[in-house]
Amino acid sequence: MCTNILNLAKQIYWKKFLKNLAIQNVMVRRNILSSVHGNIEIPNITLPEFIFQSFDKYPNETAVECSLTRKKYTFDEIRIKSKNFNKNLRKKLKLSKGDVVGIILPNVPDYPICLLGAIQAGLIVTIINPSYTAEEINHQLSEVGTKAVITLNTMYSTIKAAAQISGRSIPILTVKIEQAESVSEGAIDLNEFTETEPQILDISGENITDTVLLPFSSGTTGLPKGVELTHYNIISNICQVSCDAVNHLSARTDNHINVVPAILPWFHMYGVTSNLLKQLYNFSKIISMPKFTPDKFIKLLSEYKPNVLNLVPPLISFISSNPLVTPQLLERLTVVTSGAAPLSKIDEEQFIRKIGKHVDVLQGYGLTETCSVVSVATIESIKTFGRIGSCGLLLPNTSIKIVSTVDKTEILEKNEKGEILIKGPQVMKGYRNRHEKTDEAFTDGWFRSGDLGYIDANGLLYVTDRLKELIKVKGFQVAPAELEEVLRAHHDISDAAVIGIPDTVSGEVPLAFVVAKLNSKVDIKSLHNYMSKKVASYKQLNGGVIVVDALPKTASGKTLRKELKSMYNKKYVNNC
Repeated sequence: MCTNILNLAKQIYWKKFLKNLAIQNVMVRRNILSSVHGNIEIPNITLPEFIFQSFDKYPNETAVECSLTRKKYTFDEIRIKSKNFNKNLRKKLKLSKGDVVGIILPNVPDYPICLLGAIQAGLIVTIINPSYTAEEINHQLSEVGTKAVITLNTMYSTIKAAAQISGRSIPILTVKIEQAESVSEGAIDLNEFTETEPQILDISGENITDTVLLPFSSGTTGLPKGVELTHYNIISNICQVSCDAVNHLSARTDNHINVVPAILPWFHMYGVTSNLLKQLYNFSKIISMPKFTPDKFIKLLSEYKPNVLNLVPPLISFISSNPLVTPQLLERLTVVTSGAAPLSKIDEEQFIRKIGKHVDVLQGYGLTETCSVVSVATIESIKTFGRIGSCGLLLPNTSIKIVSTVDKTEILEKNEKGEILIKGPQVMKGYRNRHEKTDEAFTDGWFRSGDLGYIDANGLLYVTDRLKELIKVKGFQVAPAELEEVLRAHHDISDAAVIGIPDTVSGEVPLAFVVAKLNSKVDIKSLHNYMSKKVASYKQLNGGVIVVDALPKTASGKTLRKELKSMYNKKYVNNC
């Protein structure tokens, strides 16, 4: 009954939407695009209050379960343990409002307890990739002045070494994967902070504009920077992606539960917003996965039969190409979201063919600086417009404009490519202790994304490349992503990345790194011939082709072109 009412409401909404679209011409005024979804109300509360406010609806239902160990927590256990953690951090470690703590964990059930408990204590959380080296971890800990760290028991020695690089000694709380593990000497058992509630008052005086989360930008084109996100930023983004017009999750009922694997890392904003906090807010059953391996992922699909998958393009390609991932494993799957990096039309079409049934593939766009989501395709927008390859429609309360890469004040027309500038409540406060970088990132209140794209006549957003990654050949601009999509369509290539290298005649020329498909071999001469038929002469791979076993990527699937450039310089330039 509830589901039928919800579906009827959505149908009424989309009829109004299409009328609104026709009348207002997708609300483009002075070539500034505002969301056709209009504005929604954002509550004036803290993030933990927002997440916990409805947990009493399903207090004893499983909120998160580890696919590896079967360790699980109910919604009520997360709420209670978070409160205990909050109070013990303040009482035992004497941490106070505005102090920074680091979470260096894979996706384990204790993650939301640590995250929400620390924020509830008035602290700022910096989330760190557990696969980082001691030096990389030390850089992030030192950059933001971290006062304590939560990590795996098995990582204790690495974290201790990281802190000692800068001559610091900080408390390290550890999570045990297996209960039989003994706590490392010098470490603090997390359970001591989550099992009991000390007698200490709740904090007061919190402001929704206080910074609560400090992820670091991916650093694909430069040094990573601490991104200051507030209660209001994060709540806004969860509300935006959870409103009726946008939300791809079916409403939870006594007869329906969304089963959502947490494959995306929670130390990345796409993962923590879309694959953790949004799922808790919508009462999904989250199946956490500490580390991705093909066999464990396939086992997860077999045992839990998810109906929703939040993925990145490399994982979509994995499903398409791996013969062990059969349509039977995905028989309950209805929706897939893709983000963090552009999903090519070719990869999307291959995925749909592999599944062998109708599945909505919803590509979105966002950045760490926007809490992860700016625009996303919806089930209804795909029915209305189709548009494989689009990043969908803007979220509520969001506006963008496309400006010229030459004259940065010129606002471009529809279907003209330029830099994407963004306004919305999900846009960050700024970069931590980097006032100059913050000033550079904003123009008259608009956040400069550094991404290139365009808006079509229907108000759909397309993201084509990174501004800093454009290759300039004899004055012509060449987008690496365009060449990469052509290369990935070649029958012998599974993955590709293109960079620009210096050239005395052309200024720069494209150089390709390619990965051969299993049991295939890339013939360079044949590949050049293939490219000559696909793209203009100035886009040819005149810098050459290098075959590699794999491409360096961030945890979210973005290709690290700066590492490829470094690899090229070390091997081919420095040795000349």
